[in-house]
Formats: sequence, C-alpha cells, structure tokens
Amino acid sequence: MEDKEKTQSNRVFLILAVILLLLSGVLGWQLFEQKAANDQLAAEKVQLTDDKTKLTAELDDLLGKYSGLEEENGQLSEELQAQRDEIMALKADVEKYKGDAGKLAWYRAQLKAMNGKYEAMEAKFDSLFAAHDSLQGQYGSLEGEFTKQTGLNQELTSENMNLANKVAMGSVLTAYKIAVEGVRGKKDKVNTKASKVEKLRVCFTLSENPITAKGAKTVYMRIVGPDGKVLTKGRGEEFEFEGGSMTYSLSKDVNYEGTQQDVCVFYPAPTTKFQTGKNTVEIYVDKALIGTASLSLR
Repeated sequence: MEDKEKTQSNRVFLILAVILLLLSGVLGWQLFEQKAANDQLAAEKVQLTDDKTKLTAELDDLLGKYSGLEEENGQLSEELQAQRDEIMALKADVEKYKGDAGKLAWYRAQLKAMNGKYEAMEAKFDSLFAAHDSLQGQYGSLEGEFTKQTGLNQELTSENMNLANKVAMGSVLTAYKIAVEGVRGKKDKVNTKASKVEKLRVCFTLSENPITAKGAKTVYMRIVGPDGKVLTKGRGEEFEFEGGSMTYSLSKDVNYEGTQQDVCVFYPAPTTKFQTGKNTVEIYVDKALIGTASLSLR
C-alpha cells in the first residue's frame, strides 16, 4: 500500500516537473520574442533619426546653394523665393516624419526634383551673366569703332541701334525686398487695421546696375486702393510713362551711384482713412515699372 502511494506521488511530481519545464520554455521563448521586438524598435528608431538627419542636412545644403545664387544675382527674384519656400515647407514636413517607408521614398523624390530645379536655375543665371558680359563687350567694341569711323553703312548703323536697345533694356533698375507696412504713432508701430493706420511705410532696395546712368533719379510711387483708385494728395500729379502720363501718389529724389541702395518713403493716411482690403504699390524709375508689392488692411 505504501509503495503504491509512493509511486503515485512520484508520478505527480514528474507531471508537475514536466509542466514547469514546459512553462519555462514558453516563458523563455516569449522573453526572446519580446527582446527581439524591442531590438527591432530600437533599430527602427535609430534608422528614423538617421533618415531625418540626412534629409534635413541635404535640404539645408540646398538652401545654402540658393543663398549663393541670391548673392551672385544681387537680388532675390520671385522664382528664387518660391523655391526657397518650397524647400522650407518640405523641411517642416520632414520634422513630422514617423518612419513610413513610402513617405521616405516620396521625400527622396521631392528632394531629387528640387535639386533638378536648382541645377536648371543655376544654369539659367550662368547663361544670363555670360550673355550680359558678352553684350557689354560687344557694345564697347562697337562704340570704339563708331568713334573711329564716321562713314558706317546703313547695315552697321542698324546693328548698333539694336545693340543699344538691348543695353537700354539691361540698364533698367529693379526694386526688390519691397516691404509695405501700415504704421502709427511717433515710433511708427506696425498696424494692419485700416482705421488705426496713420501712414504707409514703403521700403525697398534699388538693385546694383553698372550699366544704368548714375546720378539724380526720381522715384515715383503709385498706391492703388482696394477700389482701384490711385491715392493722391489734392488733385494729384503726373509723370511720363510709355508715351502717356500717369497719376502718382508721391515721389522721392535719390542720388544713384550704381550700387544697391535702400530707400524708404511714407504716405500719410487720407482724411477718410485707408480703406480695408488690398492696397497695391507700384514703383517707377526712369519711365519703367521696377517693382510692385501689396498690403491688405483689415
């Protein structure tokens, strides 16, 4: 009887030992699986950080290249600004990147396209600079020949006139970095509420241009209100433009030396205050429209 009970007891212990062994194996496997999953997550996190860092660095490098184009060109054209804004928008989106493979491929495609646009724009500027240098050289050569030879035939005269027209086009100034703001008070505090604005402040930079004539120049400014009418003091004065005359809001005389020059002007609010809506500013120098900007007042 005792042997039988002892045998049964041993059998129970054996079964329990087997069960414990199986449980240990299952738990060990689960721990192994969990560790593998944790290692995978850690690796993915490192890869995510690496991808974001590389993308951000490449976008920053592209922004630096555009800054170089800006310095070489002497001004920031709308086309350059649009590309810079596009890069900044993509950079902001990259900061939200969570590791999606499809999204990473899309980022790479966008970056490749942006690099292509930059290369095309760089080639465009190089071509323009080369053409400008060539044009200056041609003009200088023809001008020297003209002083030596007074008996030029009609064909040479026609070519010289065409060349002079091209140089005249190249001598037109450009206004960039145009900023239009509504201000009030002695400290000219910026305000966008039409009823509060006491005057409009318009600041801009005249571009560097070694071709255009140096000396006194008059800057004419037209401010067109939301109703399409030009704001004027009194009855308004006019200036010549494209064979006719145009009413202007204010003018300012500047002494242009052929280099970049900052200009700021102020236009006081009418007795009826400025209107709400979009106010458009047009800037003219040497009978040419050299820049536009706008300001919306609420």
